[in-house]
Amino acid sequence: MKPLEYVRLMNERYRSIGFPVYQWTVHDDAPLVRLAKPLSKAAVSMLTSGGVSQQSVPGFNPDARNDFRVDAIERETPSDSFNVNDNFYRHESADRDINCVFAIDRLRELAESGEIGSVTPHLWSGFMGRIYKRSYLIEEAAPAFARRLRQDGTDILVAVPACPLDHQTVGIVCRVVEASGIPTVCVSTARDITAQVKPPRSLFVNFPMGNPFGAVGDTETQRTILRHALTLAAESTEGGVLVDAPFEWPEPFGCYLPPPDRNYQLQR
Repeated sequence: MKPLEYVRLMNERYRSIGFPVYQWTVHDDAPLVRLAKPLSKAAVSMLTSGGVSQQSVPGFNPDARNDFRVDAIERETPSDSFNVNDNFYRHESADRDINCVFAIDRLRELAESGEIGSVTPHLWSGFMGRIYKRSYLIEEAAPAFARRLRQDGTDILVAVPACPLDHQTVGIVCRVVEASGIPTVCVSTARDITAQVKPPRSLFVNFPMGNPFGAVGDTETQRTILRHALTLAAESTEGGVLVDAPFEWPEPFGCYLPPPDRNYQLQR
């Protein structure tokens, strides 16, 4: 199926409940830093914006607005020890298999097999929900995150947005992290949003939001998509490149948006 037109669908939805025209972030170019070592020696980290938190800590606010919380997750954290709290995408799959949105088991397997050098000491969950304070994101929050990545010795960041607006936020984060000297790759399920925000490198997977790495228990597809993303991070020579992954979801799917209630959308 053709990629969904998330920009148009979101514009129509919010216009229907009385919001002014939203000013999306649009870039014509992107920063690019080449990976300075072979992928087999690179330390790889991962960021999810999908409201993923460890069961041992308070969950994310599922209706978050301008929430700049970023949780550091120890690299050996068991994949069955997470909760997902986010009302802006369908996360039934992630509730059963966190690797659908946060492929930490697959990342660890690639380190064990020697395809990557290592997993960084921490993985990351944050920048979720509706972030509208883009100046603060660019000038404060994303640079602070880049510093945490450098402290961990990160060579590559794999960034995985969850809901539609997350694709803009995470794309901006990737641009800031890349400009700080760390190569990034974004695994996107919203082609049009990613194309206009223009992260340094993006792999578009035409799957439903909530399944950027594939279906529950489909470890081979999850692993293959992650490999595609890491290969793109290692080999791309052009900033802003957007590559279409060669996968198709087995059935048609639509755009999930919360109920069209103005008061709900204004919740902070």
